[in-house]
Amino acid sequence: MKVILISIDTLRSDHLGCYGHNYTKNPVSPFMDSLAEKGVVFEKHYATDVPTPPSYTSMFFGTRAIKNGIYTFNQYEREFTCSTPSLAEHFYKEGHRTGMISNLSLIYPWLHRGFIDIHKPGNRFQGGTAEEVTEEALRWLREFGKKDFFLFVHYWDPHVPYLERSRKEYRKLFSPDEYRDRAPNMRYINDNPELEKAYQEKHKRMNDPYEPEKNLALYDANIRYVDDGIRRLFEGSAKLGINNDEILFVITSDHGEAFGEYGFWDHFSCYRNISQVPLIIFGPGVKKGRAATYTQHVDILPTLCELAGIKTESTLCGKSMTDLLQGKQDGFREEIVTESAFVAIQRMYVRDEYALVHTLFRKERDHINDYELFDLRKDPDQVQDISEKKADLTRDLRIAMDDWVTREAGGAAFDKLRHMAYEREHSNVGFLLSK
Repeated sequence: MKVILISIDTLRSDHLGCYGHNYTKNPVSPFMDSLAEKGVVFEKHYATDVPTPPSYTSMFFGTRAIKNGIYTFNQYEREFTCSTPSLAEHFYKEGHRTGMISNLSLIYPWLHRGFIDIHKPGNRFQGGTAEEVTEEALRWLREFGKKDFFLFVHYWDPHVPYLERSRKEYRKLFSPDEYRDRAPNMRYINDNPELEKAYQEKHKRMNDPYEPEKNLALYDANIRYVDDGIRRLFEGSAKLGINNDEILFVITSDHGEAFGEYGFWDHFSCYRNISQVPLIIFGPGVKKGRAATYTQHVDILPTLCELAGIKTESTLCGKSMTDLLQGKQDGFREEIVTESAFVAIQRMYVRDEYALVHTLFRKERDHINDYELFDLRKDPDQVQDISEKKADLTRDLRIAMDDWVTREAGGAAFDKLRHMAYEREHSNVGFLLSK
């Protein structure tokens, strides 16, 4: 079997045309949208843990941070506690050539397990342009693309700094004026002197604009640059004599991005704009359509392995989505849980499009309550807390979240997020505001 897993770092699902982005004169993702028409678009797909290190760990190993020990940045390999094989190891053991076009392993060595060939565009963490990544991927496919393989291709371009990563010809496609009516309300930042200072210092350091509409235009310009890079990847593989119809393609991201919504920027919470990411799968054995049920990153490993006829362990946190790839919608997930543990320490429980967010550590964001409830259908940006209006539902979801912690961690006493929040509250963490 031939598999290409493409991850576009920092990509919100609602910035792709196939997920509803249609308010700019020029399309942001025309090629990815055309690919989506050939396969399955997962409408409610969430990262299991955010940001980057825990997200890719859950994707590659099919286990949650609460099980594998990787919650945030600056963790050591000795803290990684997962004993089951990675996605790449599964394919390698079954005779597939495995390749990684990414510089993740420079910082997170457990993520390269199972990859025979590792190429690091830019030779630094977060380095490499879409053009360089595509060229490396095609070079690898030229040598190994005729036989069974598993290839991971990682684009960084939507990630900060937006202006520095952008190309002039793509900046011309998107005007900040197109985003003014959709730019987030900055009152949570402007009304908080410490947050406002941190926001300004961060954007000055990155040489990015302060105005969210300008950053949104740059962000979409960089997504369009990646979209063209993926187009070149497809066209280039065909020129190499590789039949793209024989390849199973997966397109996703590790997390989304915030532009000032609810007092956040970058990707250091677990609200929907950070945790809900695209997932598009197409190729052999996939019936085109849209999956409206909840799915998460931990489901990717068992899905790809089942499609390849590879057995997986019963201890995984994820489960195969193969029925969804055949158009069957019922009985998959009724709830999802996602966690974040860098700037804000949070856990979000989503069921029936109601999201309960438990914030265990907030640092200067005094407008955030310990427990908040949001109706994602009416309030996708999660800025209207309705926990008091719907007290009964809030209580029921709190019980459901506590039950989940008991099942997954053995109870609150063993909940690592609680321990991390306690340590954070009693240490000097002022540096986090500048992140």
